Amino acid sequence: MLVFTITNNTTEDVWVGTCKDSSDERFEQLQEAMALGIKAQIYKDFRDFGVQNFTVEDFAVAHDREELKDLFAEAMETYDGRSLVGIKTSLGKTSIATMAPLKSSVKSRARPVSAAALAISKAASPKRTSKAVNEKISSGRTGNAAKERMIKEKLADEKAARAQAKSRQVMDQADEMAAIMARLDSRGSTASKQR
Repeated sequence: MLVFTITNNTTEDVWVGTCKDSSDERFEQLQEAMALGIKAQIYKDFRDFGVQNFTVEDFAVAHDREELKDLFAEAMETYDGRSLVGIKTSLGKTSIATMAPLKSSVKSRARPVSAAALAISKAASPKRTSKAVNEKISSGRTGNAAKERMIKEKLADEKAARAQAKSRQVMDQADEMAAIMARLDSRGSTASKQR
């Protein structure tokens, strides 16, 4: 579990949030939610200043919910931050229902569900990610530049390790798909020889 910050480089406002695995993935999720038209100040800031004017950084790694709460509070205090807790990232059932009302609410004929509504509901479904086990790292300000540098280096190493693991998973899936395709090709060539 991570505590991360999103800094508006123009206004220097700092948003503080939490995520399970990757702050970059969470930032992408927030960008996708902005496109859904959800009303929240962070999405207004994204539209007003441009997503490219925001910087995402990991603040600290937590191993349990209690530590996560403490680290979140520390980040909020350190940066005089704005909380991302409670910010919606998907349309609720009521939003989708207004796009396609129930038959009982329409007298003569029901309006069919549009392709756009179906696409929105698919985009709103949560993606499952695997949970990684990380070494405990000190967090926040230590008053010692060397310690802070070491903490930042460890956070960067963890981020690189997560990216490498994700890349390795993609490569493994590509290799598996290539092996499946090769088996299918070999089956097809032997079937044509038997005829």
